[in-house]
Amino acid sequence: MPAPRRRRINIELLLGISATFLSLAALVVSIVQTSIAREQQHASVWPYLQVLTSNLEDELHYELENKGVGPAIIRDFEITYRGKTYKNVCQVFYSVIGRTTSGGKGFGTVSKGMVFKSGDDMDMLFVTKNDTIVSQVNAMLGDSSFHIRIRYADVYGNCWLLDREKVTELGSCPE
Repeated sequence: MPAPRRRRINIELLLGISATFLSLAALVVSIVQTSIAREQQHASVWPYLQVLTSNLEDELHYELENKGVGPAIIRDFEITYRGKTYKNVCQVFYSVIGRTTSGGKGFGTVSKGMVFKSGDDMDMLFVTKNDTIVSQVNAMLGDSSFHIRIRYADVYGNCWLLDREKVTELGSCPE
């Protein structure tokens, strides 16, 4: 009876399988690293707009500020109040308060295409030296029907919607 033959391990086949496995592992690591780098890149330009109201003594400031780390590109801006739509704070102010008001007031206009870099702020409305108007404006801003909606994007086209104090991520921004 002949002795059983011993199987020989094919070194070339073993090395080929090992090289293929290592190549696949390197591909997976590369894909994961690229994904993490992309997320870091997007986070490094993330804008975050806030609407702030400050009421000091006889002054009221209603301002827009970018608290994020990147620029915010304004895509759309509108104000709704009691069922009417306005293009800026000046229109809603004069509609509600009237044009014949005493005391200091000023308006800043937010429009499509404006860019707010990180840390930028702008008074959309300020009223000073008139307690009656300050209280009327406070009532208007506190009314649940008052909505300021700003759709804005980062430099990569990611989009957000600021509605009153709530920011919602929208994904990509249509032009």
